[in-house]
Amino acid sequence: MGSIRIKYWKLIIPGIWLFFGLSIFYPASISEAQNTTAQPADSIRIIENQSDTQVRITRVEDSVTSKPQETKETDSPEQATSNKSREPHSQINKLILQFYGEKNLGELKDNLIIYGNKHFPTITRNLYIRIIEKTYTYPIIFLFIMLILFFILSVNLVLLVLYYTNNRMNRNERYNSIYRNLYEDIFRSYLFGEINWEKASKKLKKVKTPRNRKIITEVLINFKENLRGEMDSIISEIFVKLGLHKDSLKLAKSSFYFRKVQGVRELTILNPEGALEIIPNYLNNSHSLVRTESQVSYVRLHPEKPFGFLRTLTYPFSRWTQISTFYIFRLHQLPVPSFVDYLDSRNANVRNFCLRMIIFFQQIENASEIFKLLESKVESTRFLSIKAINDLRLFDGKNLIKELYHTETEINKTEIIKALKNIGNNEDFDFLESIIQSDSVSLKTEACRSLYYINNQGKERLISMNQNPDLEIDKYLAHITDPRN
Repeated sequence: MGSIRIKYWKLIIPGIWLFFGLSIFYPASISEAQNTTAQPADSIRIIENQSDTQVRITRVEDSVTSKPQETKETDSPEQATSNKSREPHSQINKLILQFYGEKNLGELKDNLIIYGNKHFPTITRNLYIRIIEKTYTYPIIFLFIMLILFFILSVNLVLLVLYYTNNRMNRNERYNSIYRNLYEDIFRSYLFGEINWEKASKKLKKVKTPRNRKIITEVLINFKENLRGEMDSIISEIFVKLGLHKDSLKLAKSSFYFRKVQGVRELTILNPEGALEIIPNYLNNSHSLVRTESQVSYVRLHPEKPFGFLRTLTYPFSRWTQISTFYIFRLHQLPVPSFVDYLDSRNANVRNFCLRMIIFFQQIENASEIFKLLESKVESTRFLSIKAINDLRLFDGKNLIKELYHTETEINKTEIIKALKNIGNNEDFDFLESIIQSDSVSLKTEACRSLYYINNQGKERLISMNQNPDLEIDKYLAHITDPRN
């Protein structure tokens, strides 16, 4: 079977040569046979021996390497034109010969001819040899065939790599699935008291291999997140008994950020005492993912003061970290701290987060600290302060935000007008009317809405303004009273 495959591989190059030769030169050879009566006798001589198994080809004249014979007669204009048209081909041929080497091409040609004499039948042998001769007359065809072969080999290589990687992934998945199911059954029996630890430890296989230790850690994390009560402490004991906490500690101290994240997460879930020692070191890590994981772990491991790390932050408190810490805080139902205590932070992200938490948890005590942030240089901080005054109904802040109106940005002006709808009164009618008469369309719309809904007197005041046709109050009234808006 192996010898048959080798023979098939040997037929690839001659087969490709024959295929492209037929497609390129066979039509040309038919037209040449019709136009010429006989081929020059001194171009090629074919000598066949008695056994008809070998043919020696002797070329008398090579169009690539030999120079054209000098003739005493001058070339005709038609011949001169044809010679000029052949000049680019001859230059390309010379470049190819210099690149591959005339000797190497000659040896390959002889080998192809000998192979054809041994393996091709007599009917196709002459055609095969003629194609080879044509190919070596125009070596650019040789380069084209080599490129085709390179393309075929590249495709085969890619397919082999894909096949190997796919098989490897399937083997890894089967391996992980088998041992994951095994470990789950053993730990489940141990947790529900069906077997003791001595018997469970004997059933555990390949516990010392890194790959299986990783699988065990994943199984324990899955159990920890889905089981509650006394089993929490038992799962942590298993983690420590198998020495897996040392592996997680090594990951947390790794120089690679993704390993640090993995180590911190494993210690936080399965060995909280070990995590408490290393988390403070990563709260201000240079990598954002390490900082996020450490800050989320801090919230989970410090229920009495979950956001105490906010005072120590030197890097920005990103929005994703804010969402993650808030999710963990709500998931574990931790006691709500006083976020007003962190409003004096130098970090604008921390101040904005605390303002959002004050609004969410309706912490109206120490409102004076919120009023101080109206003077902040950060636009988003001032916006959230105005929003807090509005949502918490802090009536003492009404005059403060009215004084800031003319110096604020468009979005903050809009929020001030919205706040007057909830905390405004008759004293604010003139202020809102001045906005309706002078400001932009968006601000006019909000001012009309606030004046209309502030109280009944405000509604009557807005309707009376409709007498002025230049203000077009009827259009604004139609908009603000439309339930879709």
